[in-house]
Amino acid sequence: MHPTPVTPERDGWLLTHSAPFLDPGETLRGALSVRLDPLAPDTVPQRYRRPKPAAEEKARFTGWQRIFLPVSFVMWLCSLPAGLLEVGARRTWRGIRRVFRGRVWAGGWDSAAGRFVIDARTGTADVAGYDNTHLALAVTDRRLLLLNEPTSPEREAAQLLGAVPHGTYGLRPEPHPQRHRARVDLAFADGSWLALEAPDRRQVPWLGELLASGRQG
Repeated sequence: MHPTPVTPERDGWLLTHSAPFLDPGETLRGALSVRLDPLAPDTVPQRYRRPKPAAEEKARFTGWQRIFLPVSFVMWLCSLPAGLLEVGARRTWRGIRRVFRGRVWAGGWDSAAGRFVIDARTGTADVAGYDNTHLALAVTDRRLLLLNEPTSPEREAAQLLGAVPHGTYGLRPEPHPQRHRARVDLAFADGSWLALEAPDRRQVPWLGELLASGRQG
């Protein structure tokens, strides 16, 4: 008899939402919502972006949209200076925080950690950009499943963003700074790694146990 999967009460929806992605005989061990570390890459470089057919279909202009295109362009042009200032301020603040927070990932975009970030940030077809932040993990006896977290789980089904087989991931051996109490570092077999955050610090030990089980191949 398989043990009952463990999940926080607020993430109970993951029990049913992850079920369609399990292979025959695969058992869910636990699931919860997570976030990438606040200083993890917050977007995906252009050359690593994957096509989004559904999003591209929505982006096609209708006749009325073509009529108002010049007006929209002028409005965008007027807002450009403020937007550039906002982006510059955000990057400066992230740079300052990075000095004190330290590294939160390693390996580059072509590594396993990089591919995990790409899957996470790309999100689903209805995500307009490549900066998705709504994530959940489901750990089975075979794989680590990366899912999106729907805005309304009672009306929207979660979608599978990526999967990592057991034996290719686990906890990073090197400890992270103790002041980062909500952080858990996910390491991959190629030596790359990525910092994750649990929404509730009380879930950190349990998240660590789930990720550590991935070393069993």
